[in-house]
Amino acid sequence: MQIKDVRPEPFTSQIRCDRCGLVAENGESEFYEMTSINAKAGYGSIFGDGNNVQVDLCQHCLKMTLGPWLRVTDPTEQDARLRQRLSLFDPAQHGGEFPSRAD
Repeated sequence: MQIKDVRPEPFTSQIRCDRCGLVAENGESEFYEMTSINAKAGYGSIFGDGNNVQVDLCQHCLKMTLGPWLRVTDPTEQDARLRQRLSLFDPAQHGGEFPSRAD
């Protein structure tokens, strides 16, 4: 017989933007648009060898601070380009088999 119990698990209930201070509650759309960066500095880093580097930014601050360098792409356009390229594949010309969904 299995006897089940419930134990509390930690979870993130709020995220505060480190730049503007905006607080987003779990469940709000702004919460899911937050960007969290967590990196470990390497040898010779300006942040110090092995130090942790962290920041949480709301979508507005992310765009404001990094906007010129962000690459924003539409996944549907990428899928369409991939499908177009795959349609050019001809097993007789290119050799081999093209895997089916069953594979």
